Amino acid sequence: MRAERKALTKERRSSETRQVFGRIIESQEYQKSGVIVSYMALGSELDLTELNEKVLADGKKLVLPVVKGKDLIFREVKGLTEEYFAIGSFGIREPKEDLPLWDPMKECSDTLWLLPGVAFDRGCRRLGQGGGYYDRTLERLRAFQRAGDTIAGVAFSCQIADRIPTEEWDASLDKVISPGEIYINQHI
Repeated sequence: MRAERKALTKERRSSETRQVFGRIIESQEYQKSGVIVSYMALGSELDLTELNEKVLADGKKLVLPVVKGKDLIFREVKGLTEEYFAIGSFGIREPKEDLPLWDPMKECSDTLWLLPGVAFDRGCRRLGQGGGYYDRTLERLRAFQRAGDTIAGVAFSCQIADRIPTEEWDASLDKVISPGEIYINQHI
């Protein structure tokens, strides 16, 4: 699936990104959320830059992950220019250390989480890069039982499978947003 994602033409990548962008901003979860946890794309991941700009323009809080040891911490950004970023782990643009920390265990609920992945399936299971960063974060979130949060994967069409192999520690998502369809987890 990594190879398929990487092989997408520029036109298809742009078209599918716009479709996913539209599905997100039209969603009830986006409309009600004051906080959007997003990401900065790595390699051929679906690029949410335009969405991140919209989040800021809409006056919502934009929060991005930072790899810290074996975990993720989160920082709020006020813009997407280079002054807010440094190159962090794995070559990913991450918010600089002087930006405000955002603690999902202490902050308000009704947060929309948008997660990248290598592959997703129709049951809203996610296969990540293999480091377990998001799985550990989601495990803590679910233990805390934050009401109103929505955890969604974002994917190109080629990243959706009927079923992907998962381990017991792999966290399921509430939904997966793809260009063609939004898949809802019926088991959460």
